[in-house]
Amino acid sequence: MNDKHIWLLIFTLVPLYFLMDQSNPVRAPITREWTLELAPQGVQFSIHRSWGGNNSYSSSTSHDFGDFRGLTRARMEAGGPAQFEMLRDAGTLACEGAFRNGGGGGTFVFSPSPDYVSALRGLGYNGIDANRLFELAVHNVSRAYIRELDEIGYHHLPFDELVHLRIHGVTAAFAATLKKFSYGTFPTGQLVELRIQRVTPEYMQGFRDMGYPRIAVDDLVLLRIHGVTTEFVNELRGMGYGRAGIDDLAQLRIHGVSADFVKDLQSLGYRNVPLEELVQLRIHGVTAPMIQRLQAAGYTNLSTDQLVQLKIRGVVE
Repeated sequence: MNDKHIWLLIFTLVPLYFLMDQSNPVRAPITREWTLELAPQGVQFSIHRSWGGNNSYSSSTSHDFGDFRGLTRARMEAGGPAQFEMLRDAGTLACEGAFRNGGGGGTFVFSPSPDYVSALRGLGYNGIDANRLFELAVHNVSRAYIRELDEIGYHHLPFDELVHLRIHGVTAAFAATLKKFSYGTFPTGQLVELRIQRVTPEYMQGFRDMGYPRIAVDDLVLLRIHGVTTEFVNELRGMGYGRAGIDDLAQLRIHGVSADFVKDLQSLGYRNVPLEELVQLRIHGVTAPMIQRLQAAGYTNLSTDQLVQLKIRGVVE
């Protein structure tokens, strides 16, 4: 073979090498440790790996047995050798080890799915490395999930955002429901915050039904953080407080003004007390038993401000 043929061969093989490299982003198997613990409704599956000296990854999540192939509660309880797989769209974690005392541990090998890599490339995601594929598999960022989000306006989200959404259980159905409530397309960070604070579509619908057509996202989170339930708001409405403001509702709960507290005051003749005065009564420790003792002593027409002053000055306990 002459020099001309050698150079032609090199020019032919080099592009093929790079094409093969991009179609198979995993150059070496990803392996490390797994542990399992039985839970009431499934298992707690934990994995840990480290690489490159300074890089590490850990994850611990709850799963149903249906998320695995070859894993059952009976096998875990029986003990002995462990061999099962976690099947994901992005690839498969093949786990081996042992079960003992209702738990288990061992090593895993991650095998990426070439079809997944090819499909994501078709969706505009290129240069996916092995570590990213592993993360997408662990958190079950599937092709279907990416497409569902794309269909409702979340186009070509970065991988970090997709993983963050999956970690916190943000589904495409949840995001689509928010559009139904006229909220448009939320930033992904707000979707996560709503899920973290358990702001559900049902919670939002409950406020709509009570005359709050479109509460700002920050206010929904504020209400949830401070435990303002639709039941609490309905009880206030039943006691004559109508459509209380968002800040008022939050302040009531922050300072421990319960529906029972309001009912007790009304039973003692304090009806239609302004919301801000209810807060002041609670801040200064004015209680229904204290008012009862004052009324029994003949002080039957004290204002809420007088009650507060008596408490501040230590006249009554």
